[in-house]
Amino acid sequence: MPTNKTKGSDSERKVLEHAHRGLQLITEYKPKLMGKIQAFMAEAMQPGVLDKKEKERIALGMALTQQCHYCIALHVRSCKNAGVTLEEIMEICAIGIMMGGGPVLTHMAEVERALNEFYLDENGDPV
Repeated sequence: MPTNKTKGSDSERKVLEHAHRGLQLITEYKPKLMGKIQAFMAEAMQPGVLDKKEKERIALGMALTQQCHYCIALHVRSCKNAGVTLEEIMEICAIGIMMGGGPVLTHMAEVERALNEFYLDENGDPV
């Protein structure tokens, strides 16, 4: 990460809490449906030919090209938990920008906020 460190103004943890509340709402009204969706998602992320780290890198790239604020935050956090480095995140972003162009480039703000939340300490140093 460059030495010019910044901290985002929005907490990505709050973004993820907001997304979780939305999922709770649909789960309340459609529990059987959401159970099946959640089971599918959990199974898709299980290690197979691709390991968890590789799947999270792919998911982050796809979240970028889909321009999903919530998914970007979720998968940056999951990438951190899977051992993906800051350098790998930047390569994923570069490929996402290559595939999605300018709209994906603008979503680097979402990536920065998530990196600040999950990859950097309060001084902007990597954790």
